[in-house]
Amino acid sequence: MSDGFTIGAATGEPTIFECPACKETIDSNAETCRFCGVKVDHEAARTAAAVLARVNQACSDASYMKSTALTLPVFYGLRFVPFIALLGGIGFWGLLFALPIWALIWLAKYRGLESDDAEFRKARSTVKWIGIIVAAVLVGVLALNIMVFMFARPSY
Repeated sequence: MSDGFTIGAATGEPTIFECPACKETIDSNAETCRFCGVKVDHEAARTAAAVLARVNQACSDASYMKSTALTLPVFYGLRFVPFIALLGGIGFWGLLFALPIWALIWLAKYRGLESDDAEFRKARSTVKWIGIIVAAVLVGVLALNIMVFMFARPSY
């Protein structure tokens, strides 16, 4: 994972963090903030850079999950297209089961992460709603299929 064009990016160590005084993004290796001139505490800066990198990863993961969730109706529609109905069915059912699990994994992975970042709060909310809505759709579709199977059987 790279966090920009810094020396830390080459070593895999996050080095970008938010200045505590002016909230501008700076490099933790700097002696002073280039925007406000505040002296940089390197230990606190490294800790803040690690948190910021984790927040950015959480937001990125949530964005991928949202994009994937938006393909669910597409796969549902493909189920009715000749010659690719099997692809649509596999994609629909696969995502229907995978998305709630993915949301739970995301919530567990970033559970202890505390941040005032508005994008992170939005990402957390998005993941929760994706998990809830897709799980509800899964339960509804399964219940509907069970009801159809139970009541649409021919009587002999």
